[in-house]
Amino acid sequence: DTFYDFPFEKADLSTGALTGSLGFSWFPRANLQVTLNGSTGFRAPNIDDVGKIFDSEPGSVVVPNPDLEPEYAYNAEIGFQRNINDKIILKGAAYYTYLVDALVRRDFSYNGISEIMYGGELSNVQAIQNAAKAYVYGFEFGLEAYLSEQWSLSSNLTLTEGVEEEDDGTETAARHAAPTFSDFHIVWKNQRISTDLFVNYNGEVAYDDLAMSEQEKDYIYAIDENGNPFSPSWYTLNFRSQYDVSRTIKITTNVENLTDQRYRTYSSGIVAPGINVILGLGYYF
Repeated sequence: DTFYDFPFEKADLSTGALTGSLGFSWFPRANLQVTLNGSTGFRAPNIDDVGKIFDSEPGSVVVPNPDLEPEYAYNAEIGFQRNINDKIILKGAAYYTYLVDALVRRDFSYNGISEIMYGGELSNVQAIQNAAKAYVYGFEFGLEAYLSEQWSLSSNLTLTEGVEEEDDGTETAARHAAPTFSDFHIVWKNQRISTDLFVNYNGEVAYDDLAMSEQEKDYIYAIDENGNPFSPSWYTLNFRSQYDVSRTIKITTNVENLTDQRYRTYSSGIVAPGINVILGLGYYF
């Protein structure tokens, strides 16, 4: 084991914030709703952020930073919902989040040096730090269509972009902004049986759209034609059903990833399972 003589003996963290939310709903017509919401929030650094040393990736080591401050979020959202003859429901929303003192991992120095030996390897020193700002914005769309008493369709689409400010004032993609994702469901049901055939989809994140910290992680991403890491798009076809044997007994069946797609969710580095079958039996008192 190696002892690291950090330039502090203890770290004190005592935080608090006044947060709140406010929302308005407006019905210009009986079948149309418009909403406007605003809220604030904050996240305090945890014990790992303030006082833990660990290797975040090969060649880098994250050291404690006792000077961390909480990050604060200011959120706004405007949305609508339209009901067309109780057969089709359309939904949409736009949202924006502004982060002040956002907690991000960046290059740091330990006792004035930028590299130390860690685990027998010369590693770049990093720490969780407060960025000047970051913001996330996006759009959500939804559709529900009731074709008959038995058949219905539904779909959702979410688009998200995130930006954070670097030390030199330049802006780069935020690491935790999710890729484009959507789903599409075909549902059939009667009094005792319900079935749902659905697709989940995640969009591609090209190399140029990855956060700078993610561009260095070629070991968890696929490689594009130029030899750069990127997160490919993927989809899964899935099926689930429920059969009500009686008022107290229900049988459920889920079959995930019917076409046995090989994919990795964004930034996880873990290949998802192939075909997965889940059977369930429920008894309700």
